[in-house]
Amino acid sequence: MAWTILGKVIPLLLLSIWFFTCKHWWYHVILIPIGMYLFQFISTINDDLRYFDVLEIWYLIPVMAIIIPLVYLVRAKLFSQMHDNSLDQFEEELQAKKSLFTQIKDLFR
Repeated sequence: MAWTILGKVIPLLLLSIWFFTCKHWWYHVILIPIGMYLFQFISTINDDLRYFDVLEIWYLIPVMAIIIPLVYLVRAKLFSQMHDNSLDQFEEELQAKKSLFTQIKDLFR
């Protein structure tokens, strides 16, 4: 049991330190693995469960539904400030109908 608990606590501790000391704009994404390890740690301690490390992803879906769009919007805002585009132009570009080839070409520019 000690091996399993340490296998959850050590990455949880290191990810928490990384989250609190990270200076990058995408640091909120670190909350997803932190939440996963937290659920796994709670499942390990809970003796009533027979199987753990299986259903934790379903508990993280609401967390990911908030964090991933938030990080994408921060990225879009930074991108627009770096390239002097307004967010209205960015929104128009997202709503424009494009062919598959054009979309793939835009990914690599």
